[in-house]
Amino acid sequence: MKVALIISLLMSLLVSGCGYTLQGRSELPFDTVSIGAIQNATVEPKLQDRMSRLLAESLMEYGFDVRQAAAYRIEVTIVKFDLVPVSEKSLTAIEYQITVVGDFRVVDVRTQQTQPLLGVASPFITYFRSSGSLVSVLAQKEAATESALRDLSQELVRRIIYLKPGATAATGTKKGEQTIEPQTVPTGK
Repeated sequence: MKVALIISLLMSLLVSGCGYTLQGRSELPFDTVSIGAIQNATVEPKLQDRMSRLLAESLMEYGFDVRQAAAYRIEVTIVKFDLVPVSEKSLTAIEYQITVVGDFRVVDVRTQQTQPLLGVASPFITYFRSSGSLVSVLAQKEAATESALRDLSQELVRRIIYLKPGATAATGTKKGEQTIEPQTVPTGK
């Protein structure tokens, strides 16, 4: 019994000492959120549909209620989708990198005050290897695109949780003033 208590105490000290904190539902900046317009400013088709679904899933995973009528609304513009071959064999690309970048806005529905989160990219680089038929390449591209969009939506939710939109007094900005998030650049670029 004492050993379990000591181990538990040591683990909590270790976790708190590394800068990690446990976030509960009570620490969320708001409880409910709606997903507004999602625009796709790239040539890749149907990104907005997948982003809508994955963003809703990520928000719910982190404890937000996603509803049509909410005090806050998230709007998205997908501004970049890059599919870059990174390795080849016999003059045929066999490995690709996918980069997706979005501009997000958290809108307070009551005051129409907007907090932009510009140039948000996934903190992870998404690759896929492909060899074989065109159908196989396209299937792997779709799976990798899904993974990149999921990572992007999770990054947005993490920023919302730790940025705490609406808490302007804590960040030092004045009411009505907008803050611009620094651009996230994936490693390897």
